[in-house]
Amino acid sequence: MSYAFKALEFDVVLTRISKYAMCQTTVQNIINLVPLDDLETVKVEIQKTKQTLDLIARMGSFPFIEDYDIDDLFNAITIGQTLSIKDILSVRLFMVMTRDILNQFKEMTRNKMNFDSIKYIHERLFPTDHLISLIDSKIDPDGIVLDSASEALMTIRKQQRRLEQQRREILNSLLQKRASQLNEQMIVMRNNRYCLPVKADYKHTFKGIIHDESSSGTTAFIEPIETIEKTVELERLMFAEQQEIIKILEEISGELKIDVDALKGNLDALLVLDLLQSKAKYALEIDAYAVSMNDQGLIRLIDARHPLIDPKMVVPISLELNEIKRTILISGPNTGGKTVALKTTGLLSLMAQSGLLVPMKSEGELSIFKGVYADIGDEQSILQSLSTFSSHMKKIKHIVDIASDDILVLMDELGSGTDPQEGSALAMGILDYLEPFNLRMIVTTHYSELKVYAYTHPHIANASVAFDIDTLKPLYRINYGISGSSNALYIAKKLGLSEQVIRLAQGYSSLKENDLTKSIKAFEDESLIVKQKEAELSKELLHIEMLRKEYEQKIDTLEAEKDAIIAKTKAQADKKMKANLEKAQELIDILSMKDLKDHEVAQIKYEFKQLDFDDVPKEIARDLKVGDHVFIKSYDQNGVITQKIKNQFKVKFGMFELLFDAKDLKPTDEPIIRPRTVKSKPIETKTVVSDVKMELDLRGYRFEDVKEELEKFLDTAVLNHMRSVRIIHGFGTGAVRKAVYDVIKSSPYVGSYRYGGEGEGLNGVTIISLK
Repeated sequence: MSYAFKALEFDVVLTRISKYAMCQTTVQNIINLVPLDDLETVKVEIQKTKQTLDLIARMGSFPFIEDYDIDDLFNAITIGQTLSIKDILSVRLFMVMTRDILNQFKEMTRNKMNFDSIKYIHERLFPTDHLISLIDSKIDPDGIVLDSASEALMTIRKQQRRLEQQRREILNSLLQKRASQLNEQMIVMRNNRYCLPVKADYKHTFKGIIHDESSSGTTAFIEPIETIEKTVELERLMFAEQQEIIKILEEISGELKIDVDALKGNLDALLVLDLLQSKAKYALEIDAYAVSMNDQGLIRLIDARHPLIDPKMVVPISLELNEIKRTILISGPNTGGKTVALKTTGLLSLMAQSGLLVPMKSEGELSIFKGVYADIGDEQSILQSLSTFSSHMKKIKHIVDIASDDILVLMDELGSGTDPQEGSALAMGILDYLEPFNLRMIVTTHYSELKVYAYTHPHIANASVAFDIDTLKPLYRINYGISGSSNALYIAKKLGLSEQVIRLAQGYSSLKENDLTKSIKAFEDESLIVKQKEAELSKELLHIEMLRKEYEQKIDTLEAEKDAIIAKTKAQADKKMKANLEKAQELIDILSMKDLKDHEVAQIKYEFKQLDFDDVPKEIARDLKVGDHVFIKSYDQNGVITQKIKNQFKVKFGMFELLFDAKDLKPTDEPIIRPRTVKSKPIETKTVVSDVKMELDLRGYRFEDVKEELEKFLDTAVLNHMRSVRIIHGFGTGAVRKAVYDVIKSSPYVGSYRYGGEGEGLNGVTIISLK
């Protein structure tokens, strides 16, 4: 296989894709991309890119961090090296990134998004929450080993704090007792030792070690003898502390080694995902789509755009190559778009075979080629002493030598750079030689002889680029079945060349124009008229089709309205029927009562007849008795009749047992459980939290989760009348800190804010003063 990467600027496309990569390894993998020649493999790769594009368009980019490839650290773990704190934090950051990407996959699953093409990446990712928890239990995000990392470390640090407190107390005591011997009431550091500024007159009588003197000689910085023992003991503890920290780092490295193969597997999977995301983001940049692929040599470009031309300047092109017309011969004036058509066809073929989406309508189609060969432009080499013609011939010779089926050949200005007659003859000889091969070819030319040649060969389609001869501007449209003219004389005239020169040239031009050329020109003029009529008819058919769809839509709308009216009428009828049934039940309940007078019974029967019921349903007309399950209408509850007292029934429901009239009860075989809805007017109150904290720890939060959590915390703080709060965001990558500052800059509760000072957490903490 051979592909004209440089001539078609495929290397430039790869460089542009690589700017989306999140680590150098992915950049190199992109630069090393090569077209594939297996149809099914290419289809799978295109589908992966398309699916990745769909996912990031809906969910946003996968949360990669920059330079996440830490393969060197994994190799160090494999051979048993102990990682430094910085290296362990790098591994932790990689694992947190993996966790975030796993969570994004889970979110896509919850949203029922389709990612079957890249599901294997998700399945390869090994959860590392247990390792993150291990590291977090030993080291904080700012790289400080926690006291709780081990019992020994906790003991050492307790001793350190005790000794430091004792030393400070001694120094403060000396400041008071020997104030007269000191130049200043302060403790200073010299040579990493705590010293007192002793007057020069007392430096020989002040017991201790002189570590420094002032430039004026008036002050000696002496470490008092009373603190030396404490300092020595502290230094011993500091050494013990470092040894214990090394043990802790060894322990963490050992735990990481157990799962290092799984971590390497995560890295491999994420490199693949990073590559796919880079492809997808470039597709988004150039508005590219997935097109159909085949291995039959069918190329159908529909509104295809060259991805390296400014989108504001590029004009889409359409062309087709197939089994019948295996070659297109494009003619026409310079700057008309002939070379762009060649380059677009070749470049889009290389992109698709590399699993990339291409900038053209998705209805288009491209083919798999075992090689793409191009002779485009003037690449004259001074070093090799090659002329323009020789440069072209060297590349064409290579194409002729390796000619075979299933390749794509692109030749710009075939036969140019030498005598036109010999150049035309040579071009036709090359085309004759390549004709027996089942390859696809696009050739551009200015030679009239080649235009005639194309009409005598059924597998060659004549085409031309449209050109506005009035404005002298190319239209970048390909007209099939019509050869183009260079319009050299007309253009020269429009540009102001002498009329006499134009007339003389036209005389020579007419002498060379034979009968066949004139006949072809007349045929092309008639073909152009036919094409114009065809375009008009197509436009009318399109209008008719639009009207048909419009009327179909109106019919659908009328049908929908009819269905809506029927549904509304049915709903009204159902509602009326339900009301009648309820009224009937009420009448039945009254009838079931004893001691009714005749006129009352007659009235009930009359009302019953008004409901259009012939008779009382037997299943609901039975007498109520003790033990029956009933539904209590006024309480919207189920109960059981426990006692009958005169014309009333005692019903037990829940914790209550009350008397009800028969009309308020409805017999039921099974209890009807209905949730009771209690409507109440909401009361606006300010909730004060009694156990509110004055600080919020956001370390480990995702960027998008920070805003909600911080705003909720500030609301609670204001309601509890706090004056200030402390927000811990850590150093980390700076993402959480940025999210925090985005909130507090816009919050109406914040009066002022600052980073933490000494002992407050420095730049890993923000102190907020509330209004």
